[in-house]
Amino acid sequence: MMYLWVYLKGLLMGVADVVPGVSGGTLALITGIYERLIKAIARVDGVFFSYLVQFKINRAWRHLDGWFLLALFGGILTAVFLFAGLLSHLLVTRPVLTWAFFLGLIVAAAVLLVVAENSKNPLYWIWLVVGVVSGYLLSTKTLFSLPVGYAGIFLAGMIAVSAMILPGISGSLLLVLLGKYTVLLEAVHQREWLILMIFAVGALLGLLLFSKLLKCLLVHYHTGMIYFLSGLMLGTVFKVWPWKSKIDVNLWPWQHSEPQYLMSGLMIFAGVVVVSGLFYWGRKTKQA
Repeated sequence: MMYLWVYLKGLLMGVADVVPGVSGGTLALITGIYERLIKAIARVDGVFFSYLVQFKINRAWRHLDGWFLLALFGGILTAVFLFAGLLSHLLVTRPVLTWAFFLGLIVAAAVLLVVAENSKNPLYWIWLVVGVVSGYLLSTKTLFSLPVGYAGIFLAGMIAVSAMILPGISGSLLLVLLGKYTVLLEAVHQREWLILMIFAVGALLGLLLFSKLLKCLLVHYHTGMIYFLSGLMLGTVFKVWPWKSKIDVNLWPWQHSEPQYLMSGLMIFAGVVVVSGLFYWGRKTKQA
């Protein structure tokens, strides 16, 4: 039963990862499984491989926290294949309301995490500001172009997966900035397995390398990292701003041709309610 909760949290992460500007890591953080996820991935280490070489499969599986990872990534993959088309449709047909929901979700998540830490040390607020600036720069600056073909897909996997496990930085958004988002979304729709496998191999390698760094930071600088990650989320908020022009420039609601004040406000409120519920649920099921 406990791994069913993990699977459901994986579903939520998968839905978030499909949307450019929204991070699956955000959902992992607010549902209380982020640190366990990072530590589990970082356990793909020398001990793990020594167990494999000795054919001690059960020990390797337990060392890896295998059932947790299987349930979580099973949920993520299920969500990607089930909801990629629906979310793409909503972003085209109901962009203001869809982005309004995610705006409420992200802002509420950042605020709840800072409030939960409740640190009196002013140094941590510097971490928050650094996170905001970093999130803004990472999500606005045009990244270097990747090569065309399978090599570009492999490198995109390595880079994007690092963002997918960072709250606030969207792997999908990085794929947009790298010019690979449309290619991969189409590959999911058309079931182009070779492209997806190459991306997955790159993602796996990037995940293993980046998770070890994150684990070290979370162990030694836990509160500072939570403030920094909350800042990352706030720094990317403008990317999910609901009211945009046709050339993707942010507008004030009254400048938009269809501001939808009431419905947008309700969707922002819905995002706040959902993330608050997830935050509470995550604390109740943290041992799942």
